[in-house]
Amino acid sequence: MTPGPCPAFRTTTPSTRARSRPISHLRRYARAAFAAALIATAPQAIAPAAAQNPPAQDTAQAGGQALRVFFDCSGPSCDDDFYRREVQFVNYTRDRTLAQVHLLITSEGTGAGGRRFTLDFIGREEFVGVDDRLEVVTRANLASEQQMTQVAASMRLGLLRYIARTQQAQDIRILYEGPVDAGAVAQPEDDPWDFWVFRLRANGFLSVDEQTEAYRLSGGLTANRITDALKLEFGFGINYNESAFDTSDSTTVISVRKGWDFEGLNVWSLTDHWSYGVSYGVLKSTFSNYDLQIQGGPAIEYNIFPYSESTRRQLTFSYEVGVEYADYIEQTVFTKTKETHPRHALSGGLSVRQPWGGSFGFVEFSQYLHDLALNRFRIFVGADFRLFRGLSLNFNANYQRIRDQLNVPLGDATEEEILLRQRVLQSGYEYSFSVGFAYTFGSIFSNVVNPRMERF
Repeated sequence: MTPGPCPAFRTTTPSTRARSRPISHLRRYARAAFAAALIATAPQAIAPAAAQNPPAQDTAQAGGQALRVFFDCSGPSCDDDFYRREVQFVNYTRDRTLAQVHLLITSEGTGAGGRRFTLDFIGREEFVGVDDRLEVVTRANLASEQQMTQVAASMRLGLLRYIARTQQAQDIRILYEGPVDAGAVAQPEDDPWDFWVFRLRANGFLSVDEQTEAYRLSGGLTANRITDALKLEFGFGINYNESAFDTSDSTTVISVRKGWDFEGLNVWSLTDHWSYGVSYGVLKSTFSNYDLQIQGGPAIEYNIFPYSESTRRQLTFSYEVGVEYADYIEQTVFTKTKETHPRHALSGGLSVRQPWGGSFGFVEFSQYLHDLALNRFRIFVGADFRLFRGLSLNFNANYQRIRDQLNVPLGDATEEEILLRQRVLQSGYEYSFSVGFAYTFGSIFSNVVNPRMERF
């Protein structure tokens, strides 16, 4: 179900009309005197009240009959404050175990450069087993606020299914503001670009002080055509980095790194679980010691889960075989200036996003076929777990066992080359690790949005 933008519907709650009563002159004078006495304290009293108490008819009150929702969104267009402002007729809880509905929002890029948002409504408590899914597809070059507005519209529609089963339903009205006949919807065959999407980019950076100068220039062009049956991706990039350091009155050290690259990928959908593709690329890099590198070859991939479930879970296995040609800038530690070798790679990847959190990772083994001792093993894992009420744990770990550096220049690197990272260095391994936790406690509701002085 793909509702897309839904500006034609909006939910409202009945407003409360003020009532007046006759009042005596004496009581009126007493109130006027009391109001005058409060003038001195009004600025201090009004500001906090305005910040903490939105209009009663628009905002669900903590502890009331409003539906309790746990909002679970990470990634692009996941501004919690924005959605709380746009959808104010529910109570937002700080923990999923306190909610009646767990709203899980995931997204992924589309072939046209936009995003596809998947809204999973997961029932809890009396709504266990009452689940739903909505999808919103936004077009390319849409501002983040416009994307979130479309998601918020579908968020309202999805929550109404649950509100309809509560006492809060009597306070909800649905107003249709669109035309009776919205007109024909554009079909893919109406696309004059035939699904092709192009993106041109350019970036510049400059930083200068009395003793150092640094500037970077980069640019690129991508061309993609993505359909369910075939994916075509092409990309070209170029970069130039230069830094200058005054080490004394008469000495200046200059570091220059530059290069360009081209990459291509063609993937054919065989079934809902199998894919076949071809990847290829060309590279020039002063840092990596490549005057020219050309590589390419076919690959096949199998996904345990259907590709249609990719926003929530994926478990893939792939195999790639190909040929690599290298023309080096400097002679390598193997006394080579040019060489061509076959190589292959076997990899597996996992990505899971569930109400309890998410996990992701991959493992890869690659190897040159002319000398099996030249290989590389890499593993990366990461996870974000909600252990129990209010407590979450996250970690990331990466490890590489490196035995395939054919491109390392012959001879020892100078101190300047090492410190300024001007050339690739020989290493047998590489690893990194990070871990953290967060614990939230206090009020179970988080409805109020107050953006004042956020720079602090």
